[in-house]
Amino acid sequence: MASYSEKMLAALEAEDLAEATLLFEQALKQDEPEILASLAVELQALGFLEEAKRIYKKLSAEFPEEDSFYLYLAEMAIEDDEIDQAFEYLEKIQPESDNYVESLLITADLYQVLGIPEVSEAKLLQAKNAAPEEPLIIFALAELHFSNNQLGEAVDEYGQLQNQGYDQIANVSINERLGTAYSLLGAFEEALPFLEQALEEDRTADRLFQIGFTYYQLHDYQRAMIYLQEVIALEPTYQSAYYYLADSMKEEELLEEAFETAEEGIKENPFQVELLHLASEVAYRLKDSKKAEELLLKALELGEKTDETLLTLSNLYLNEDQPEQAIEMVERMDEQDNPYAEWNLAQAYNEIEEFAQAKQHYQQAYEQLSHEPEFLKEYGIFLREEGLIDQAKQVLTMYLEIEPGDLEVVSLLEDLL
Repeated sequence: MASYSEKMLAALEAEDLAEATLLFEQALKQDEPEILASLAVELQALGFLEEAKRIYKKLSAEFPEEDSFYLYLAEMAIEDDEIDQAFEYLEKIQPESDNYVESLLITADLYQVLGIPEVSEAKLLQAKNAAPEEPLIIFALAELHFSNNQLGEAVDEYGQLQNQGYDQIANVSINERLGTAYSLLGAFEEALPFLEQALEEDRTADRLFQIGFTYYQLHDYQRAMIYLQEVIALEPTYQSAYYYLADSMKEEELLEEAFETAEEGIKENPFQVELLHLASEVAYRLKDSKKAEELLLKALELGEKTDETLLTLSNLYLNEDQPEQAIEMVERMDEQDNPYAEWNLAQAYNEIEEFAQAKQHYQQAYEQLSHEPEFLKEYGIFLREEGLIDQAKQVLTMYLEIEPGDLEVVSLLEDLL
């Protein structure tokens, strides 16, 4: 004869909820504990969490030594966002219990969700002490360290998993994680074999991008282009790929292709300031100064990296013999005492023959740009033209210490001695 639990499941399958409700109450009163436990599992899987919870509460009250019920109750409390209640259930599971390690894993997850990674790590280490070779614990520690940017520890733990023969846990590729971790550590050569193996496992846009980005970091722009082009072919909305593909093309002097790629990326997302800057740079190198200016003005409208955009516009206007506009851009910057902005002002005021102003800004730039040979040469020549011979000699001498082969400046300095 079928139990009330079996009859209830049949009523649910027939979509007779009223009958199922009546049968559930009968099951609670009359079915054996083993049958009720099986019903709770079925109900939890079907999404009837309140009914499953009632069964587990009943069984945990009748069999307090069977603490697996507390695990199920904790999981459901977490799903209902009843975090304090979940902690109460988990604390009922004692260290001598077979379920203790699992309770520590769930507790660690909870603290991670609450943004307390230190406690989460402590719980996981407790679990590891209890079960040192358990892969799920090692994986949980690796994921925690990876997410907290503790990449050295993460690499060690992912390596332990590979040594145990695991290439994937919980749909996470260990090769991909190792490759990404090494890449984030700046160890790009070490990252490549793992990223290539991850790509063999599954050729996803994320993995293609990661390996393309790694080749980009290694300045292997041709290989970077191959993978990044595949990313865009596979997933045209993959916004990050456009910048690195366009920049790789620029580095390979494929300027027309770089500009086209940047424009495609801007169409995909017109709010990428970095891509607008890159497109402007390429346009300028293609002798289209108007387009370069237009792109920078678009970037300026976005309100991000405003000072960087203004300084770049200032550079453009200086190169285009528009010193007044160059001055205006710098004066709109929020950052005070940017040495490159001061240098631009010095050049612009020199162009419009306001030499006192130029001198003031050269002096301010000099405080931070005494290591820049191009600046030192320009400043030294300015000082010479202003008749400030001793200062000119000092600055040009500093320049020759960096660029001793500049015969023009050697000759200038000899004339000053």
